[in-house]
Amino acid sequence: MGAQGFDPHVLALDLLRQSDLHLAGEFITNGSRCYFDVGHFEVSTAETTNYYDLILWEKAGEKILDWLRKVMEEKYVGEGTKIHAFKNNTSPDGTSYGSHENYCVSRSMPFPAQYVRELVPHFTTRIIYTGAGDLIDGNYVLSPCAYLTSTVVSGETMHDTGVLNTRDEPHADSRKWRRLHVIVGDALMNETAIMLRHFTTQAILTLMEIGKLGDVPKLAKPVDDMWHNVETRNPEKWEIHLDGGDVVSPIDVQRYYLAKVEPLVETERERFAFKTWEQVLDGLEKRKSKDLARKIEWLDRYYAIQEAKEEKGAADVEMMACKQYSEIGAERSLFYRRQRAGLVDRVVTDEEIMHAIREPPKDTRAFLRRKLGDRFNIDKIDWSLVVVDDDGRRRIDLPDPYATELETLHG
Repeated sequence: MGAQGFDPHVLALDLLRQSDLHLAGEFITNGSRCYFDVGHFEVSTAETTNYYDLILWEKAGEKILDWLRKVMEEKYVGEGTKIHAFKNNTSPDGTSYGSHENYCVSRSMPFPAQYVRELVPHFTTRIIYTGAGDLIDGNYVLSPCAYLTSTVVSGETMHDTGVLNTRDEPHADSRKWRRLHVIVGDALMNETAIMLRHFTTQAILTLMEIGKLGDVPKLAKPVDDMWHNVETRNPEKWEIHLDGGDVVSPIDVQRYYLAKVEPLVETERERFAFKTWEQVLDGLEKRKSKDLARKIEWLDRYYAIQEAKEEKGAADVEMMACKQYSEIGAERSLFYRRQRAGLVDRVVTDEEIMHAIREPPKDTRAFLRRKLGDRFNIDKIDWSLVVVDDDGRRRIDLPDPYATELETLHG
């Protein structure tokens, strides 16, 4: 609560809905949904078909929230009072937020059996390059959301979470698609880490749909191994126990997926992501940590904390640096300070991010919702449904996440 008694999360949403970024309901002009969820401001990024657009529209969400923060500081709080906004992963009481990923997958795949067999090995080992890093219980961990994950399958989203979450609201034709709701991933600042998180997972889901992962390594105790590895910064001490008694590295499990994904790679952007994935695994194996910190967030955050500790030496400087790393305000964020200094690799451009603040992706349903919002008065809007006022209320169902046109709008 601010000094004047307002909730900055609620006020930010009010300001957004009064701005020219507002489309209708909880949706904004770039196709994303912004709303109040369990005590915090949440941005649900517009539907995207590829990792590159995902980065753009996720970063656009950061910029929108930072603009709202600045407006509140300038107009609604006392002089000298600061509002801080963080893209964080956990709260002090052990609640896990992180960054929820949502994938539109074929309904034909048996859930959870096929996912436990073929996807859990990926989710429990990808933390070595997708972890955000954090200080929890006095320990530095690679992935705060993995650290707080307690079982393989769970329907919970904040406590007692699982590697797989059972929520199934497809926001699409439920006969064709399931929405895979992934809550074991961290909120990330690093564009390369975001790229790898989504490129690898999207590719592995494609392999699952076409039946190419029947020989995936079978993990004996995935959650136990994840708990061990998440607290271990030394790659030589990472362990994955397989059925049958063999012990391998999570790098080895990731190399299995790497080899399977290679035949799927076609475009220049896919080749870039694939090559980066391979380079990161090679670097982890050879312990080239300084170079990898440009691409792996948990590693860069660790170095940033150590540098702050050496510079200031105060008792609480480590935790302060850890949290400041995830601040979204470019003038305050430790991450963005390091990005400006050239210590972090980029994938997209600032100009592209600025465009994504106002415009939706052109190859998904987000583009169609924007078109409907521009043309009609909207009575109700959701991901897969729009009710318009067009000489009477008219319901328009949008069951296809990839549809960008309606026949009724042609001409």
